[in-house]
Amino acid sequence: MRMTGTGDFGKKVFFLHPPGVINDVAGILARSEFETYLVKDHARLRRWLAKHPESIVFVNLDEGLPEPQWEAWVRGLMGDEATRLVGVGVVTLTGSPELSEKYLIDIGVACGFVVVKVGVAKTAEILVKTLEANEARGKRKFVRVPCADSGVELNFSDGEKSVKAAVLDLSVAGLTCRLEEGRRPAPRTLLRGMHLSLKGVPLFADGIYVGSREEAGAATDLVMFDPRSLDDDKKDKIRSFGRKVLQARMDEELAAV
Repeated sequence: MRMTGTGDFGKKVFFLHPPGVINDVAGILARSEFETYLVKDHARLRRWLAKHPESIVFVNLDEGLPEPQWEAWVRGLMGDEATRLVGVGVVTLTGSPELSEKYLIDIGVACGFVVVKVGVAKTAEILVKTLEANEARGKRKFVRVPCADSGVELNFSDGEKSVKAAVLDLSVAGLTCRLEEGRRPAPRTLLRGMHLSLKGVPLFADGIYVGSREEAGAATDLVMFDPRSLDDDKKDKIRSFGRKVLQARMDEELAAV
């Protein structure tokens, strides 16, 4: 079943009281550019979803609450005007045909009933297909991570001296930053051997300076990665860093609701 109302920036995907296998699955979902979060407070998440219904949540029936209470929680979420557009799915280690029929047919969850005992690879495959059917990426191709307060620095040489800039946001496609006046390269300049420090994790790649634009009274510079300089290991470093930053930001948001 396909949901409606997908935004340009896609949907946040929550795993509520996730089983251990989901930790590995989340990394695979990140490679497919889905924005995932692991959450253990169903009450705070319910309040957050009321303000952000353009989201998807997978409930683990095996932890947190007894199954009858999860049924009530799911029915309440789907029946509330504020959260009725939230996409709901179920994950479980010990699903039965009767339980599957209850959630898929009687309750009508839109995002599936996933039995995770099939293993990491198969679980990830099922979830990727489910999230694609529900257009969880939206119109974007890559997850952009706001990191202005995360201490990410960009360093490269302009041929004369080293140039340093704080990174504002980051994805496996590129980044935005603020370069010093007078130190901007010409558009389409190849920046060889750029060094990024992702909270102590070094990453080296080549980039292409695209140009700058005015945002909030300040110039923001766009640099795209040269895809030939990013192997899978480097992409995984960026995605792993991004997941940690986004999870920390979400934890703060949930603590405040």
